Amino acid sequence: MNQAGSSQAVVRTSDEDEDEDEREDGAPRSDGARGLRAAHVADTRQALLTAAREVFAAEGFQATRTEEIVQRAGLTRGALYHHFRDKEDLFRAVYDQVAGEVARSLWRRSEDRHRSAWDLFAANSEVYLDAASTNPAYRQIVLIDGPAILGWDSLSERRDGPTHQILEYLRGAVDEGVLEPQPLEPLAHLLSALGTGAALYVAHAYDPEAARREVAACNERFLSGLGVTLPKGDP
Repeated sequence: MNQAGSSQAVVRTSDEDEDEDEREDGAPRSDGARGLRAAHVADTRQALLTAAREVFAAEGFQATRTEEIVQRAGLTRGALYHHFRDKEDLFRAVYDQVAGEVARSLWRRSEDRHRSAWDLFAANSEVYLDAASTNPAYRQIVLIDGPAILGWDSLSERRDGPTHQILEYLRGAVDEGVLEPQPLEPLAHLLSALGTGAALYVAHAYDPEAARREVAACNERFLSGLGVTLPKGDP
């Protein structure tokens, strides 16, 4: 998958070859010049990420050509390989960006709307399913291409991934008396697998929104069997 090859050594933009802290005449750069360069570097990287996201989401990883990305970004292949080792490295950065956007939309304990850890688990499960059904970039990049390119760990076993988060919700639900005491670590893995499978089912479905409704009904039946006792006033 590494497409850097000789292009990385041959094609570079002039500002990438120039030393970051020193001008061509040997004089030190001013703080203002360093700031402008840093902004230019950040803008270039973001332009590549934006273009790559559009192409990866529309065409998928395998069908995407790096030449198409740099053309869409209005940059050179040298600029691409200055910031990323190869197409897979660029994909990983786009993956992290898209997955991070969904993660930032999760409900937190500080939200007044959710009164228990179980509420948070249920609501955040809905966030992931909504993303799978309505967010084309998340569906293609994170759910379809992500496991194939980055491995299944990309969906579940990161330190801050869904399994870890679900385990924390379950511990909180037991502490709050909402969930019956039971082995929580295997339950977290089962629920993570359930959530991942549900999201993948929605992502691959011909009609993601219809699949999303079907999954919601199945989830409700499954979760009702876990011994959950909702506090009075909860639906």
